[in-house]
Amino acid sequence: MRKGTDMRKKLQNMLFEFCYILEIAISCVIGIAAVILCIRLFWEMINSTVFGSGDDVLVNVLDGAMTLAIGVELIKMLCKHTSETIVEVLMFAIAKQLVVQHTTPLENLITVATIAGLFAIRKFLFRKEDKISGKGWRRKNKKAINEGENENENVSGI
Repeated sequence: MRKGTDMRKKLQNMLFEFCYILEIAISCVIGIAAVILCIRLFWEMINSTVFGSGDDVLVNVLDGAMTLAIGVELIKMLCKHTSETIVEVLMFAIAKQLVVQHTTPLENLITVATIAGLFAIRKFLFRKEDKISGKGWRRKNKKAINEGENENENVSGI
C-alpha cells in the first residue's frame, strides 16, 4: 500500500513541476510578445504623430500601452501566484476600459466603484501572508503536498 502512495506522490510532484514549467514557458511567450508589441507601438506612435490626427493617436497609444501593461502584470501573476498580483491585473484591465473606451457616465461610475472596491479588497481583506513576497502558490502547494506525504506516513505507521 505504501508503494502505491509513494508512486502517487511522485506523480503528483512531477505533474506539479510540469505545470510550473509550462507556466514559465507561457510567461516567456507573453514576454516576447510584449517586447515585439512595444517596438510596434513605438513605431506606430512615431508614424501616427507625423501623419495622423491628435485624438485618434492618443487613444491608440493609450490602448496599446495599457494592453502591454496588462500583459506584464499577467506575466507577474503567472510567476508569482499571489492574490495581490491577481487584483493588480484586474485593476489594470478595468482602468484600461475606463481610459480607452468612450462610455456613459453611469458606466464610468460603475468602473470607478469597481476599482475602489479592488483597492478596498487589497487594503482590508488580504492576509499578512499574501503580502509577503515569495509566499506564492507554488511554494504553498508544494508544502501542502509534502505535508500530505507526512500525514500519510503517520497514518500508515499507526
